[in-house]
Parts: sequence; C-alpha cells; structure tokens
Amino acid sequence: MTVALVGPLELENVTMPPITGSSNLLASTRCSLLLANVRLAQKRQARILSGSTNLSFPRHSDHNTANGCAFMANEEHLRAAPVWKADWIVTAGLAESLIETSFPSLKPASIRQFAAGWDNTVFLVNDSFIFRFPRRRIAVCLMETEVRLLPWLASQLPLPIPNPCYVGASSSDYPCVFAGYRQISGQTITAANVSDDERRGMARRLARFLAALHAISPDEARMRGAGPDPISRLYATRHKPTAIDRLDSVPESVIPRSLKARLRYLLDALPTIKEPSSGTLVHGDLHGSQLLVSEDAHELAGVIDWGDVHLGDPASDFAVVHSMLPRDCHRDFLEVYGPVEPISWAAAKARAIWHTIAVVIQAVDVGDAATIREAQSCFKRLAED
Repeated sequence: MTVALVGPLELENVTMPPITGSSNLLASTRCSLLLANVRLAQKRQARILSGSTNLSFPRHSDHNTANGCAFMANEEHLRAAPVWKADWIVTAGLAESLIETSFPSLKPASIRQFAAGWDNTVFLVNDSFIFRFPRRRIAVCLMETEVRLLPWLASQLPLPIPNPCYVGASSSDYPCVFAGYRQISGQTITAANVSDDERRGMARRLARFLAALHAISPDEARMRGAGPDPISRLYATRHKPTAIDRLDSVPESVIPRSLKARLRYLLDALPTIKEPSSGTLVHGDLHGSQLLVSEDAHELAGVIDWGDVHLGDPASDFAVVHSMLPRDCHRDFLEVYGPVEPISWAAAKARAIWHTIAVVIQAVDVGDAATIREAQSCFKRLAED
C-alpha cells in the first residue's frame, strides 16, 4: 500500500510537506509515526511537542512540495556514491531570504556558512542562531524528527543539545522544512584538535550523557517520531565490504599501507552482532564533529547534529568511545556507564572503523584537513590491540 498525504499540513501556521512512502515496511513505519504526530499536534492546537511552547513558526506558506520520506527505505539511493553529494544547493543568499521571509524578527539577518555535513548545510545567523537546511532528500524526514524530538529530549540530558526554536516551512524556493536553534557555546573536538590527555578527561562525562540518553523511554521517543535504524548501521554484511572498498581508495599519504592492513584485519576479526537490538534511543552518528568542547579547558560541552537519532542498539553510540577516547580510559567510561556485553563492545569497535573510513573518504573528497587529522588519530587508536 502507499501512505500519502495530499497537500501540505498546517500546524500553527507551519506547513509540513506532504508525505509519500512505498510498501516497504520501514517507509510505512516512519510515515505512520509522522502521521500520528501530525494528528496529535492538530488535536492539541499546534503544540508540536507535549509541553513545548518555545517554538517560533513562519507566518504563512501555501506551497505544495514533495519531501524525501520515500528515500528512507530506498536501498538503491542509499548505495549511490558518493552519498554526501547534495541533492540541492543552499547558498547563503537563499538561506538569508528564507529566514528573513519566515522570521521577520531576525531581519536583517547577518549570515555566514558554518558547516556542510552529509545531510545539511549549516549557517550561523546574527551570531546567535544555528540554522540547518537539508541538502539531501534522505535528510528531510530526519529534520522533521529532530523538530519533534529534541525540545522534549533537551531537558532530560546532562549536556546541552540543539533545541529548535525556529521551524521554517517548505516553499516554492526551497522544498524542505528547515530549523534554527540558539548556538551552543564551544567548538567541535575536530576543530579544537583535542589532545589525548584532554580526551581522557571527557570519558566520565560522555558516559553520563550516554547513560542518560539510553535510559530515555523508547515508547515516549517513538510517540515523538523516533523510528528504527534506517540504514542498519551495525549489520556487518552490509557495511564491511563497502568499508574495505573505501579503505583501498584512501591515499596512503592519509592512511599508510601498514595501518590499512591492520584495519582490514580488525574488520575481519572483530565479532559483530547478528541481530542488533532496536529498543534504545541512540544518537546514531557520534564522532569528533558532533561533540562540542569548551574553548578554554576543552571539557565536553554539548552534543549536536541529531539527524541520525533513532531507536536502535547502544553499540552505535559506543563506537565513539573506541574512535575518540584513548584505550586506557575506556574503563573510566564503563565505570560510570555500567556493564556492557563484550559482543556489543566489540561490535562498536567494528562500527567505529567503518564509520571513520566513511568520514575520512568524504573529508579527502572535499579537502577537509581538520577532519582528516581527526580521522587519522582515530585510526591509530582503533588499531591498538
């Protein structure tokens, strides 16, 4: 069957794009969750999230545009290479126009591009707000989930996370929902070039954060749009062959031949989870560019970029411990977080290897020296026995 909404939906004058889906179970599930949230919001007179009153919405929109929900389960699309290429370009001029039209209180908007990840183009607005614009079709549903989930989640976590306060509608100029939130103070671990000693000091704080996140009620999260893992990120049969192909393509000036051999060995040797669990709320994409540190002491200060948040296996998030923290402080992490099954810990390391390979491939392609440097330090830690 096909799940579809014809025309846009208005929630407190926010126009949500129509939802389309295929008979694929994953697409149907995610679209059903989105439909449930829309109906709940309509009943509550446009309160998108229970108890949330701090959202500022655009004043009008009357355009019908299609979004990318169907791409969530489209295997051919997910295998397309390179996966980080944009489906549409968001320039500073376009972003400025969309923001000023949608939110007159921010006008005139001073704007500069802040970052461009796999899924979103990011701008700093008026030196105070971060606005994220989906640049790939697959990211549209992810943005909609963030808008519903993060305001509810923010108060339950021990570190700051983005809390959307501006939600922009699709229009004839741009076919997606976009969102803005007050900038979180700090810089990414990747940009800060954090030392190993400083990383050791982060282990316990990271453990407290992940313990709190993983304890969130999955039923409550599901009500707010969190769905299953759309890319099966812990399935080795899917990701290992791609990782090895990508590893072979990385220049030896970035990953020396001996290190490549060690990483290949680990990919073959590490045990993996045959059936990952699906009952824990996870960030899903933790690495050095998603973790913020204070600019003075390099202490962990925030967690950003929640586009991959889903109900899945905690091992997805444990991967960052292997890649980002020196091995001699893993015990500190586990003392605070609590017991972790050995198979889950090993699978997390395998996930860290193939995820870091994907990160460095994109960094090489776009010439991102800071991310290449961070990936190189990750590989050295991952290569340890």
